[in-house]
Amino acid sequence: MAGMQVAQIAVVHSSEDGILDYALSLTCEYKREDGQWVGICRELGTSAYSEELEDAETQLAEAIKLQLDEMERLGYAEEYLEDNGVTPVPVDTHIGFSVVGAPVRA
Repeated sequence: MAGMQVAQIAVVHSSEDGILDYALSLTCEYKREDGQWVGICRELGTSAYSEELEDAETQLAEAIKLQLDEMERLGYAEEYLEDNGVTPVPVDTHIGFSVVGAPVRA
């Protein structure tokens, strides 16, 4: 479809002491509607819009962060992710690189 962009974004979670403990992979879809870019996170249903694609991307990332932070504040983050089919991937806490998730085959 013309005017449509799809992107995978990585979201990482840190524990209260600042240690990374898991990562999420979310799919964001952007399309032109009535002169605006509308961004929607497929898994969470979160959305944002702007006249510029880059602004829609930034606003959607901020909206996702706010949504997840609020779910965590309310004590429902794990249940919310599970209900939306999002599986957190544990992050290895050693120093250096870690590979998270499994390869995606097309």
